[in-house]
Amino acid sequence: MFTAIYAQHWAAVQRHVECTLDDDAEVAEVVADVFLLAWRKLDPACPLGLVWLLRACDNKLKDRDRSERAHARAIDAVRTGHRAPQGDLLDALAVRRAIDTVLTPRERRIVILAYWDRLAAGEIAELLRCSQGTVWTTLSRARRKLQSELGLSPIASAPRVEALSIARAGNTLRPSISAPGV
Repeated sequence: MFTAIYAQHWAAVQRHVECTLDDDAEVAEVVADVFLLAWRKLDPACPLGLVWLLRACDNKLKDRDRSERAHARAIDAVRTGHRAPQGDLLDALAVRRAIDTVLTPRERRIVILAYWDRLAAGEIAELLRCSQGTVWTTLSRARRKLQSELGLSPIASAPRVEALSIARAGNTLRPSISAPGV
């Protein structure tokens, strides 16, 4: 059954991914990921169609894009952290303490997998055997807890937290905040 789905839809899936990515190796990787997911989700009673496969492609491409952006932000944070004054080291230590004391073990694990190990939500979900929705919900809850603990809760008159991007800077973690309009 899977062989028939693969033979029938491989070319369309390949074309769909090629429309977005230029590198042949990346295209092959995404297509392989989509068909691996299809293999795992295979149900003879409800065969997967082209629409499902293309939706899976789009999700894989979004995950890939999110991961690349997060990686770029982490690299920027590391570069900035090495040039940062001593006060930033104290901020990094505060974030590290908050992660260790405020978050539950599950929240801490998901935060570390997402920001330190730079895994996509789908990869974390697969690793922890939970849904992507659970990963996103847990990350949101953890971010709110960290923002509150660090005094970064967004209020109308205070600087707005664009993202609590926790990046590797030596052996520390540091928050990245920005003022409104920055």
